Amino acid sequence: MRRLFYFSYSLFLLTSCVYHDLDKPVIDCTIAGPSLALESVTPASTCGSLDGRIRVVAAGGEQPYTYLLNNTAQSSGDFQDLAAGIYSVGVMDVNGCDTIVTNVTVTARDFTFTAEVTKDSLCEANSGIIILSVEEVKPPYAYRLDDGVFAASNTFMAVSHGDHTVTIRDGLDCMVSLHVTVPRGITGTSWSTDIRPVMETYCALSGCHNGSARVDLRNYTNARSYAHEIKSMTQDRSMPYDGSPLKQSDIDKITCWVDDGAPNN
Repeated sequence: MRRLFYFSYSLFLLTSCVYHDLDKPVIDCTIAGPSLALESVTPASTCGSLDGRIRVVAAGGEQPYTYLLNNTAQSSGDFQDLAAGIYSVGVMDVNGCDTIVTNVTVTARDFTFTAEVTKDSLCEANSGIIILSVEEVKPPYAYRLDDGVFAASNTFMAVSHGDHTVTIRDGLDCMVSLHVTVPRGITGTSWSTDIRPVMETYCALSGCHNGSARVDLRNYTNARSYAHEIKSMTQDRSMPYDGSPLKQSDIDKITCWVDDGAPNN
């Protein structure tokens, strides 16, 4: 009888909503997370040299901190031995709350450049723009976005939000790699017409997020409170646990709504 009880209990765990149980305290990283200030940027001496430097100072959140340079972790906010380029720097506290400063430019004294970035404000298409400007000391210059081919145009259209690698090559074949981040703009994704119907159809199932046993995700206040968890769990497809899987378009809409700030619109 004891073995049967264990089997029945295990079966309950496997078939219940427990694996994406949202009924737990949530840390609001927008309030309790760390802040990050850019203290100084030192240019590299020449194109190809590794003597640039970025220094940042973190505050708030809960220590110890982990510092990030292009998503590579280190224990200090002093990033040394850098080539000329554009970088993303950040800090994460012990609770997993993070703050990122994107598009930090380390120029070289013989290779000066800037990047003008326009946000991507479309949910299911791309509208970001990257325009590069270079002081042409050693022309001709060529430009490449991610794994594309080098071309003479310094403008990239219809770029998706997120991190991209832009490479600039001068006339002496010296190349500078730029870690350019295209921000997500406000997409206008609607709670009432885009998100709530998904919650009603896929998440508010019997015993699972319909208010009877789990938090009711048809309620805006509840969904707003757990917005980032919903985004993460739908992206890795651990939610919904029961029922039909979400379509990729629904996952994209949830992501856009959360990135918009989870508005009640």
